[in-house]
Amino acid sequence: MTRPNFAGIARRIRERVLGGLAWFRAGGVRTALISLRDWCFRVLLACGRVLLKCIRWMGNLRFADALKILAATAVLLIVLLSGAIFIAVNYPSTQIPAHDPVDRIVYLNQGWGPAESSKARQAYYYTPQGTSLNQLRYSWFVNLEVAWGRERFADPENMRSLGFLVDYNPSAVNPARLPVGFTKHFDVSLGDDVLDLTCAACHTGELDLTTKNNGRVGIRIDGGPAMHAFTAMKVGHFGPNLLAAMAATWLNPLKFNRFAHSILNDGYPNGRSALFSDFVGVFFSLLGDGVTETWRNLYPVEEGFGRTDAIGRIANRVFAKDLDPANYRQSSAPVSYPAIWDIWKFDWVQYTASVAQPMARNMAESLGVGAELPLTDPYGRPLSKEHRFTSSALVENLYQIEQLLHDLKPPKWPEQLLGPIDRKKTAYGQTLFGTHCAHCHEPCEMSAQDRAVLVPDKKLSEPEWRLNYLPVEDIGTDPAAALHFVNTRVDLSKTGLTAADLRPFLQQMYEEQQARDNAYRKRVNLPAVNDRAAIETDLDAIDIRSVTIGAGLSYIGILLRDQYYNQHNFSPEKRRAYDGFGSLDLPQVKLVYKARPLAGVWATAPYLHNGSVATLYEMLIPADQRRKKFFVGRREFDPVRVGLYAEPLSKNGFWLDTTIPGNMNIGHEFRAGYKEWHPCDPPSHGVIGPELTEDERWAIIEYLKIREDDPAPACKPPPPACPSGGSR
Repeated sequence: MTRPNFAGIARRIRERVLGGLAWFRAGGVRTALISLRDWCFRVLLACGRVLLKCIRWMGNLRFADALKILAATAVLLIVLLSGAIFIAVNYPSTQIPAHDPVDRIVYLNQGWGPAESSKARQAYYYTPQGTSLNQLRYSWFVNLEVAWGRERFADPENMRSLGFLVDYNPSAVNPARLPVGFTKHFDVSLGDDVLDLTCAACHTGELDLTTKNNGRVGIRIDGGPAMHAFTAMKVGHFGPNLLAAMAATWLNPLKFNRFAHSILNDGYPNGRSALFSDFVGVFFSLLGDGVTETWRNLYPVEEGFGRTDAIGRIANRVFAKDLDPANYRQSSAPVSYPAIWDIWKFDWVQYTASVAQPMARNMAESLGVGAELPLTDPYGRPLSKEHRFTSSALVENLYQIEQLLHDLKPPKWPEQLLGPIDRKKTAYGQTLFGTHCAHCHEPCEMSAQDRAVLVPDKKLSEPEWRLNYLPVEDIGTDPAAALHFVNTRVDLSKTGLTAADLRPFLQQMYEEQQARDNAYRKRVNLPAVNDRAAIETDLDAIDIRSVTIGAGLSYIGILLRDQYYNQHNFSPEKRRAYDGFGSLDLPQVKLVYKARPLAGVWATAPYLHNGSVATLYEMLIPADQRRKKFFVGRREFDPVRVGLYAEPLSKNGFWLDTTIPGNMNIGHEFRAGYKEWHPCDPPSHGVIGPELTEDERWAIIEYLKIREDDPAPACKPPPPACPSGGSR
C-alpha cells in the first residue's frame, strides 16, 4: 500500500494559502467586489430594458387590447392567489387535533362562584385592556367568513377547533359568543371598536374528560393555562387561517359584498370603498408581521399549543416593531402560560422572578398582545417629550382586573368528577413533601421590615409571600428562557431617551426604598443605613444603547406609568394604589427560575416553565425516564398520573420534541446521586432529591391534589455567609 505524500500535500496547502494572501494584498477582494457591483448593475440594466420594451409594446397596442391583457393578468394573479389560499386552508395540518365537544362545562368555585354568568367571571373574561391585532375591527372579526365557505370565521365551533374556549351561552358583554378573552374597546383614532385580547385569553384553562355518569365534561380552570396556539404561524392555525379568510374576502367580490353588507348595514353601499381600503391595509399589516417573523426566523423553536415565547415576543414588539427594526432578536425560549391565582401575594412574578409590581406586570402583558406604543414618529424620529411613552393600554381596566384576581383561589380537586382522594396516601405524601419539596416550593410570610419597604400599603391580613428563586445551574432545567432574559440587549436611543432622562426616576425609587427601610429601622431602634454609593454606581452603569431586555421593559414601564398618572392628575395615594400596595418597580435581572407555590398545581399541566413534562408523575422520576416526545394540543386530562394524556389520541397534534434546546425536560429530578441540600453546597445539575419509590411518588401526587399554601409559615432566618468559593 502506497503511503500518502504528506510533504507534497503540505506544500500544496502552503502554496494556496500564500497565493490567497498575495491575491488579498494585491487588491483581490476589492476587485471581486467591483466585479460583483458591475454584474448587479448589468442585471438591473437588462431588467430595465425588458421593462421598457414591454411598455413600448403595450403602447403600440390598441386601448382595448391593453385592457384585455391587464384584465387577463389580474385574473391570473387572482387565480394563483386563490389557489394559494385554498392550499393554505385545506392542506392537511398535522398540528390541529380532532375536536371532541363536551356535553357541559363545570365552573369550579374559585372565589367567583360556580355559575358561568358570575359577574366577576364575566368581568375577568371580557374587560378590555386596550390591545388590538393591528387595528382589526371588532365588527370585521365577528362578520368575517372562512376562506372557503360562508360560515363565520368566529363561529364557536371553528374557534373551539383551534383550541380556544367558548362558552355555550351569549352574555351581555359577549353577545357574539367569541372565545374567552376576546372582547372590544373603542379606538378614538379610528372611530370604531377594535378586537381586544384580554389576559383571560391565555390565562384560562379547561380540562376535558369522559365520565361514567356525567358524560363528557369540561372542567373550567379560571386563571389556569390555555391550550391554544395563538401565535403559531404553521398552516392550519389561527393566524394563517385568519389571513387566508381576509385574503379571500379581499379577492372575492361576492364575499366582500356580503362582508360589506354585514358591516355597513342599511348604509350600504356608502362607505364600501373606504371599508375596502381599510380592510386591505389591516390585512397587509397582519401579513407583514407574519412575514417578518418567518423571514427573520425570530422564534426557531416552535411554540405549539399552550406556549408562547413570551419575553421574546414582548421585546420584539416593543423594541423592534414599535421602535427600531435593528432591535429584532431571535429567541428560542417558549414558555407555558402560567397559572395566575395567588400572584398578588408573590414578591416577584414571571418565571425568571423579574417583576415585583402588579401594574408593571399587567402593562407589560398588554404590550405583548398588541397595546399600541408609539415610540417614534412615522419617520423614525423621537417624539417630543410631552408625547413620549403613551400607550393604548386601559390602565383603569387593568387595575380593575387586578382587583378581581385578589378573590381568585386555586382550584380544588372535584372528587365527584375526578375520583375520591385517598386520605391515607395524602398524609404520607404530606410528610414526603415536607422532606423533599417544601424547602423550594413552600412560600413564607415576608418579614415586617420587608413589608414596610416593599409593600407598605398592604394590610397585615393580606399575605405577602417571599418565594424561592433557584439559580439555573442548581435547578438544572432548560436555561434558554433565563439566558435570553439576562443576555439579550437592545438599543433604546431612538426613543430620544438618555441616561440623564431616566436617572431621576430610578434615583427617586432607590431613595424611596432606602427611606422606607430607615423609617422602619427607626421604629424598632435599629441604626440607619446609607447605600448612596451603591445607588450611584448602579445609576452610572446605565447605557441606553445597550440594555438587557429585562431592564429595558422595566424602564419603558416606569415611564409609561408616570406619563399616564401625570396626564390624569393622579394623587400620590392613587399612584400607590394603582401600582399595587405602594410597591416600587426596580428592575431585577438574574439568572434564576422561580419555585412556584403548588396549590392547584394538579390543574396546570404540562409542567416545568417550558411545558416539557406532561404529568406530575414524570416530574418525580429521573429525567432520562421522561418521554422525549409527546403530543400536545388536546385538553384530555389524566386523573391518575395527573396531567395531560400525552399519547396521540388522534393523528394530529403538536409533536413536542424535548431533545431540542428550549424544549428540554432536564433538571428538577429525583434520582440516585443526590447529595443533601445545604445553603453553601446546593444541588448540582438539577438533582434535587433522591430517587423515590413508586409508593412515594403516588403518595406525593395524591397530596398535591389537595395541597394548599395558606397560611404561609414564617420565613426561616437567612443562611450564614458561605466561605469563599461557595455557591451562596
